[in-house]
Amino acid sequence: MSQIELNTAIENAFQVLAAKSWDLFDAWYERLHNVQVIDNIEYITEIEAEHNETNLNLMLACVAPAA
Repeated sequence: MSQIELNTAIENAFQVLAAKSWDLFDAWYERLHNVQVIDNIEYITEIEAEHNETNLNLMLACVAPAA
């Protein structure tokens, strides 16, 4: 699977998680993104190393990410 296909699949998995549980959605969002708040402004960057097939499969299985 190419990185573009993987990123698309992860975006779709986020929709599945949102429909199932906002807690799971939030947990995976925090796992796959670096969120910094500076002067009440959120700066968000994706953590590319976390965008992989293992995490995609866990997201689709609705499993919480490892701590």
